[in-house]
Amino acid sequence: MPAQTPEYLQCEKPIIERLKEKGWTYRRGIEVLEDENEPLLISRLKRAIVRINGVSEKEAEEAINLLKAAPFGVEGSRRVLDYLKNGVPVKDEGTAQPKRLMLIDYENLGNNEFLVANQVGYPFKTKIPDLILYVNGIPLVIIECKKLNVSWKKAYGQIKDYEKEMPELFKYVQVGIAVGDKPVYFPIVPWLGSVPVYEWKGESFDELDNLVELLKPETLLDVLRYFTFYRESGGAFTKVLPRYMQYRAVREIVSIALAYARGETERNRGLIWHWQGSGKTLTMIFSAYKIKRLLGNPTIFFVVDRRELERQLSGELKAVGLSFEVIDSIEKLKEVLTHADGKRGIFITLIHKFRAEDLNDVLEGLKRESRRRKTIMNRKDVVVLIDEGHRTQYGELASTMRSILKSASFFAFTGTPIAKKGRDTYATFGYKDRPYLDRYFITQSIEDGFTVKIAYQARLEEDVHLKRELLEAFLSSKLEEIPEEYRGRVEEKLKKRLNAIKVFLKNPKRIEMIAQDIARHYKESVEPFKAMVVAVDRESCVLYKRALDKYLPREYTEVVMTFNRDDSEVIKAYQKELEERFPGKDMGEIRERIREDFRNKETPKILIVTDMLLTGFDAPILQTMYLDKPLKEHRLLQAIARTNRPFIKNGENIKPFGLVIDYVGIFKELKRALEIYDEVDIEGAAYSVEEIKEELRKKIAKAMRYFDGLEPRRDRETIMAAVERLFRTNKGEEFQRLYREIRHHYKLLREDRDEFREAFKWLTEVYYAYRAKVDGVPPEVELKADEFFREALRFIHETVDIEEIKTDFPIIELDEEFLKKVMRERDKRKAFTNLLFSVRHYVNTHKGPLTEDLVEQVERIIEAWRHKKEEIEKLYEELLGIAQEIEKRSQEQRKLGLNELEYALLMVLKRHVKANTDELIRGVRKLLKETEGLRFPRWTEKTEIVSEVSRKVMLFIVREYKEECNDIIKTRNELLEVLKRWG
Repeated sequence: MPAQTPEYLQCEKPIIERLKEKGWTYRRGIEVLEDENEPLLISRLKRAIVRINGVSEKEAEEAINLLKAAPFGVEGSRRVLDYLKNGVPVKDEGTAQPKRLMLIDYENLGNNEFLVANQVGYPFKTKIPDLILYVNGIPLVIIECKKLNVSWKKAYGQIKDYEKEMPELFKYVQVGIAVGDKPVYFPIVPWLGSVPVYEWKGESFDELDNLVELLKPETLLDVLRYFTFYRESGGAFTKVLPRYMQYRAVREIVSIALAYARGETERNRGLIWHWQGSGKTLTMIFSAYKIKRLLGNPTIFFVVDRRELERQLSGELKAVGLSFEVIDSIEKLKEVLTHADGKRGIFITLIHKFRAEDLNDVLEGLKRESRRRKTIMNRKDVVVLIDEGHRTQYGELASTMRSILKSASFFAFTGTPIAKKGRDTYATFGYKDRPYLDRYFITQSIEDGFTVKIAYQARLEEDVHLKRELLEAFLSSKLEEIPEEYRGRVEEKLKKRLNAIKVFLKNPKRIEMIAQDIARHYKESVEPFKAMVVAVDRESCVLYKRALDKYLPREYTEVVMTFNRDDSEVIKAYQKELEERFPGKDMGEIRERIREDFRNKETPKILIVTDMLLTGFDAPILQTMYLDKPLKEHRLLQAIARTNRPFIKNGENIKPFGLVIDYVGIFKELKRALEIYDEVDIEGAAYSVEEIKEELRKKIAKAMRYFDGLEPRRDRETIMAAVERLFRTNKGEEFQRLYREIRHHYKLLREDRDEFREAFKWLTEVYYAYRAKVDGVPPEVELKADEFFREALRFIHETVDIEEIKTDFPIIELDEEFLKKVMRERDKRKAFTNLLFSVRHYVNTHKGPLTEDLVEQVERIIEAWRHKKEEIEKLYEELLGIAQEIEKRSQEQRKLGLNELEYALLMVLKRHVKANTDELIRGVRKLLKETEGLRFPRWTEKTEIVSEVSRKVMLFIVREYKEECNDIIKTRNELLEVLKRWG
């Protein structure tokens, strides 16, 4: 019976019970492991391959050997995923023809074995995973459990440690699940230090119930087969798993597309609204991939309305390794439409290719041919996935496309809500009883952490904002609601009214003033994040570049825009300058280079644009938009959403919100600018700086509640009392996370933070004192981390006296002198906490054979102190004993002249062998010499090498200490573990 620990009762047991209800069989770990060096359950896997494929055991063994032969690392992991999805390639036993043997039966779930086992202990491993989920004997999911009051990050960190210790297991595992204060899932990518972490949300209030929905046999296999990919970016590979709303939307799309193609329904369309930054592009890709696999050989079109989106989509399809073609000309489109009954495959096209005058002959020809044979016009296995469908689906282009693809199914994706007056989008893509297939609101996306809030702030209102009558002229214009082919004619009528706006916005003195303000604001409040300036037109972009170059280094800014033959002299001169700076590249290549450098290099830091990059441009490092162009409705929402991507550093989002600085005045009339939408649809679209200040107010109040009853004085005794309270209540990590959120907010509100200054200073001193005293991390360590923390530290130096903190809370070395000082301290409580922090810091930072057996003892003392289980005097004596043991070992190691590995092996032998120290030291050195050739870098990842080292250790013990050793097997295991961990 498993130990009734809090982890078992609060996590392991409930998960096992829920999995059993979903169709999983439970076995104890000790019952399932067949081979001490093999993570696969070979006999179960062999039976499954025979059962699923109807082949002999010999062929099944061949497939298993190929699966096992996949190497560790990127290439092997990609190969294993391919085998899991598509089967293992072997030669037919009778015909010698190539074929694939499936490892999993995706068509008949009942033909698979779903097994959950807990505490599966691999020999020679000190760490044991809590739960492993096997499908047909293949470990696919690993779950690590913590108590409800412990952060899931502890469990996540443990799984990342397992990846290093058990590479042979993680070659197969695809999904990691960490459970603590909440359950999360993430892709297993052993070569990456950190990976994205997600919650699987559903209808239940209990988060564990929702997570188990992901692990239902049918859902898990669906995710594995159709939603799990390796993605290449910049030469590095990571793994893609679906977010819950992506899975939900794809399920609906595929269900309709398949039922329609098979003649089971007449419904053939749907509308998906997922807020910008929520992963809409991947949702489209998942849909296309699954439809392609299930329909056999369909025709799938991705339809976009901008080249930037075409580029982005092409990049994503390429990154996940899917085959596709870009339709780059009218001739290519005609070929796809008229080849046989329509060319099969995945295609990307701009909507503008569907001009009636170019395709009339194709349309008429298809009408004639469709009366007598199958064509792309009457085929039902044609699927059209339309990005930003509300922008392009009401004019002649859309009409031509629908006439040609008359029997296709159509699915529109939008990152902004549908306008009240534009409800014909529902008629085009939805049904009265179901206007949306799936909706993912702005507030949901922020809550889930896929996007951050967007704050707005007006600057230089009196000097540069549009006058009321000009702003009114813009807000009253209906240009953006007019189909694209009529916009040119209407624009002529509006020109006179809108020209006055341009003249005002392009005033050189005005641009100079704003440029100076941008430079100051960027350097003080934004850097090292990046920014974007949105100018009213292309000429204004060049004017902003010239003005900003006076106040910032030239390399800080770049313009991204198109160039035309009839451009003004101002633009032509800038184009020439670009060509000289980027010799041998055309304008498209130059734009791409600037975009990539902005994402990945130190400079440029600010992009200047007017239309380009306002949609489809994804750069998490972009934090601030300086808006000097009137925008409204979906263009306003799409533009400001460029700032809403989280920026993850060391597993933590360090961008609390995106910021839009308004130089036009549009946000004064935000309600009016977005009046075409229902209020419920745009809730959370943008927050005023006042609302962000209120959020900071609440965060500071929450942080201060950790110290209720404690006067926030800045003397050493008060700060130390605050540190002790955080540690004793086990709230230290929680406080640090909250403080860093406060710090990010406080920094970005540089000009609006007077009311928070004193509270922030006090919390800052507590934070750095805690880091120094408990974690043993001095403030300057963050200085070395990276540019973001260097900037944060520079900013903190302006707030508090870091040198004073270092003096009051020094990093104390655990040595003989310190122990004497502690023993002289009369105040036992003070002596205990000083000793506790020092010992804990020592064992955490000297993780090695000297301290490994003491870690649990220290943790037990901490738990007893936190819960007041024992008198502090008793705990003090126990802790002092540990500190003295550490010092004794350290002195003995130095005296014997041994390194840490030699000393650790000596300690094992001392425990089990009756012999004098000198003899044992000679034995240690003999063992190391005998195994030296086998202990090359990463030797522990090769099962056969581990077995050989184990054999040599056993031979060594039997040869040298057969009579003197009290337990040969135990000694072998302990020596081998030391060699694996430290040798």
